[in-house]
Amino acid sequence: MLVEQAVAEALNSIVINNNVTADNRTEFDLWLGLSGGVDSTVLLHAAAYYCSLQCSEGYNRKLKAIHVHHGLSENADAWAKQAQALCINLSRKFSITIDCFVEKVQLDDRSDGLEQAARSARYQAFEKYCGPNDLLLQGHHLDDQIETFFMRAVRGSGLTGLASIPKQRSLSRTNTCQILRPLLAIEKTKIIEYAQQHQLDWVEDESNQDSDIDRNWWRNELLPQIWQRYPKQKHSLSRTINTIHHEQNLLQKLIINDISSHDALPLLKLEIHAALKDIPSFDLLLIKELNQVTSVSYLRAWFSQYVDILPSVIQMQTIYADMVLARADSEPQFKGAEFFLYRYQNRLYLLKTSILNNIAAGLRLTTSVNWQGEELKCFSGFLTCTDLDSNFALKPARYIVRNWQAGDVAKPFGRSTRKMKKWWQDYNVPSWMREHWPMIVNEETHEIAAVPGLFVCQGYCVEQGNSGWLVEYKVNLI
Repeated sequence: MLVEQAVAEALNSIVINNNVTADNRTEFDLWLGLSGGVDSTVLLHAAAYYCSLQCSEGYNRKLKAIHVHHGLSENADAWAKQAQALCINLSRKFSITIDCFVEKVQLDDRSDGLEQAARSARYQAFEKYCGPNDLLLQGHHLDDQIETFFMRAVRGSGLTGLASIPKQRSLSRTNTCQILRPLLAIEKTKIIEYAQQHQLDWVEDESNQDSDIDRNWWRNELLPQIWQRYPKQKHSLSRTINTIHHEQNLLQKLIINDISSHDALPLLKLEIHAALKDIPSFDLLLIKELNQVTSVSYLRAWFSQYVDILPSVIQMQTIYADMVLARADSEPQFKGAEFFLYRYQNRLYLLKTSILNNIAAGLRLTTSVNWQGEELKCFSGFLTCTDLDSNFALKPARYIVRNWQAGDVAKPFGRSTRKMKKWWQDYNVPSWMREHWPMIVNEETHEIAAVPGLFVCQGYCVEQGNSGWLVEYKVNLI
């Protein structure tokens, strides 16, 4: 009953916290990551039992399993078939419907290694199927938690890393589907006992015996020796991890509150173009008088608001040395797992890699387009146009929109002709955003007619009394 109780308590806590009753019948799909191993097999059995009880009480709980086919083993096809068969058998046993989705993935292990590539592929599959109101069950257990703790400890992780595997979190920054791990306080031996008691069949991944893989070495070689000497200390260590988790959350909230209070100061001025002011940024003046350890804690808390994969301890040291301590007039950059970090003046700016990749969804940097004032998605943002009765509005006409090119010159209305590099500097557009900024040029002469959000050039302003276009550009942060 230990496993079934853990699953029921985890799911009921979600139901209670969201005020779900049989009367309002709020529906959500219940997903489960099903590898076919003993952990996920047991979890599926317990979840199916829970759903059968829910159905008898008037709820319609839809249980769905996702099996990610990595293609790494010669047995991968057989594992997928076994996952499908398990769902069919448990559907019959509990008189419910369990849909099984098999997702074949291609792994790219060129940068982060095979294990991380497989993990990334799994979560991409989860993102594909799970909706923002759904729940996703995963079979991580106490032994997984302890392995993660030790592995991160020897790598020199901070509190965030030592907090190990959270019992509940959102699937991603953009998908609020909640991941639940009901078995996180249960030992592996108890899970195997449950499987044997209910006569469940599961698959054994042959790679789990390969102790050349770090996690397997901890699991197969070192930790068994520790438990042989300290057989009752798993749950003590679990309490330590939970304490670290709670204290890290508290510390992070306090730091984030301090950052928010600082950013809300009325005299605080952003030395960057208005089109870029919504990019997540961190004021380095806040940590100017702090030591490195405290400064890194502030930066890590700030990062946690925007990225799923935090920089490692070594990466944080690099960010501190190369960016925090850099000259105020320099513009160093840092590439993380899923973001780019830039410095401009006394602030750090964070852009997700996915945002910069959105260039491909709009105009490519080598592409020009004929433009007649319609809203245009281009260069990681939006070019917008509204009617304006002003001498500083752009004449309505056919123009070409392209990206900035080296050697471009412009003559804003009433001002001198200068290279665009100088105008970028005057208008506080940092070097790392210039290539993404749309330029409006004359269709025939190809001279610059306007730079959205900056100026309209001499000869392209409307005549007095006529209506023209107000052209603006704003970065798309979604």
